[in-house]
Amino acid sequence: MLTYAIGGSVASSAYGEARSTHDVDISVVLPVDQVLPFTEAFQALGYYVTLDAVLDAIIGRQMFNIIDARSGYKADIFPVDPDTPTFQEGQVLRRRRPGIYDVSSGAEAVLFSPEDVIIYKLKYYLEGRMTKHLRDIGAMLAAQGDALDYVYTAEWAERIGAGEVWATILAAYRRSQQATEDHPDA
Repeated sequence: MLTYAIGGSVASSAYGEARSTHDVDISVVLPVDQVLPFTEAFQALGYYVTLDAVLDAIIGRQMFNIIDARSGYKADIFPVDPDTPTFQEGQVLRRRRPGIYDVSSGAEAVLFSPEDVIIYKLKYYLEGRMTKHLRDIGAMLAAQGDALDYVYTAEWAERIGAGEVWATILAAYRRSQQATEDHPDA
């Protein structure tokens, strides 16, 4: 079994508010000697993935796709080196946790921690200014509340250049929590 963790909208939906998505983001430790069996296993199940795409992604340290030919659903696969001390690789894999990603079926998988999902959502917000990432973060804050590690999240938000955005989101969340406490019947 390969070491992996699911992030993106699938993970943020599990930790916050469900929203539709047409792909799943998966970070995976994929040793070179496992590339051929990995590729062949997905091809045997009817998925579209090529050996060349997987090898190019590992060598170039970039993602590749696996596509379900029947539904068109896509997995964005991010090969990672678990010994890399960066947030994106080493931290995420060390902090991953089992969780239910589909409440209706009870389906389980290994997910990024909620804090790491927030960090990625902040990163992607900075890259494209898409407000869906901010909504996902807000929903996760509302659902997770005090269970989140705010120190860790603030530290990594600062490291990726999103400290100000995180502080703004967190302040808005805290104001809404205070308003709810002040007026519970509103």
